[in-house]
Amino acid sequence: MSTIFITDLDGTLLGHDDFGFASIRDDILAFLAAGVPIIPNSSKTRAEIGYFCQQLGFRLPFICENGAALVNADLLGANGMKIMPRCIVAGRSVDELMSEWIAAIDPALRRSCVFLDALDAEQQTAILGLSGDDLGRALARDYSVLFRFEGDEQELARLYAQADAAGLSIHRGGRVCCLSGQHDKSTFNSLIRDAHGSAGTVSSMVGFGDSENDVAMLCTVDVACVVPRPGAPVLRLPDPPDTVIIAPKPAPEGWIIAANEAVMAVQQRRQIRHG
Repeated sequence: MSTIFITDLDGTLLGHDDFGFASIRDDILAFLAAGVPIIPNSSKTRAEIGYFCQQLGFRLPFICENGAALVNADLLGANGMKIMPRCIVAGRSVDELMSEWIAAIDPALRRSCVFLDALDAEQQTAILGLSGDDLGRALARDYSVLFRFEGDEQELARLYAQADAAGLSIHRGGRVCCLSGQHDKSTFNSLIRDAHGSAGTVSSMVGFGDSENDVAMLCTVDVACVVPRPGAPVLRLPDPPDTVIIAPKPAPEGWIIAANEAVMAVQQRRQIRHG
């Protein structure tokens, strides 16, 4: 039985406020050295997650922009596993998204949406809290577009409905809304599981998340690890897997505690299956 880690980054593996992971870096590398694949799965861009991998010092397969693309998928075919292409795309290009947006969304609603790429760097920094290279990486989006919605809740509900009818999705975060195609963080779960399986073996997928954006992913894994957010209720899953682990601390330390507990849970599952 192989174990696969698929993890959100911000607030889950990376610290909630400083987005750091130095305190658990050696633990992450130890899992990788032991043959446990770690697959970041984030709303972050390809450039942002690539920068995280650079800081870690390890090339990883990863999923960017809320399930839009599986990057470095060829790494899933290592060690005799199935051969995969370098990048598998489930999202739609920014040009496609904006073309559909203009055709499908009422002009009055569009006027309540301020797209960040139309603002100057100072305004973008004020909204996202990022500057310099960090801001550039966050805005280097291939399959989604960020905007600030300035309407009321009823108008937002109408916007959601019109977007959904046009095959678009809108995710509302703490700072901005994100326009994308209809994909989510669970989009590649089955593909990843299949890529790591072979005759006579079973892959056990462990998911890590902290927010509503992670629910789809966490409900389609074997072991769900929920990392608490400071000052917020612990995430609840509407359709949880058999094993759910609630980390006792926020990120990043909570991530490694949950990871170790998850490995033990997978080992126990293995013992039960083999009697």
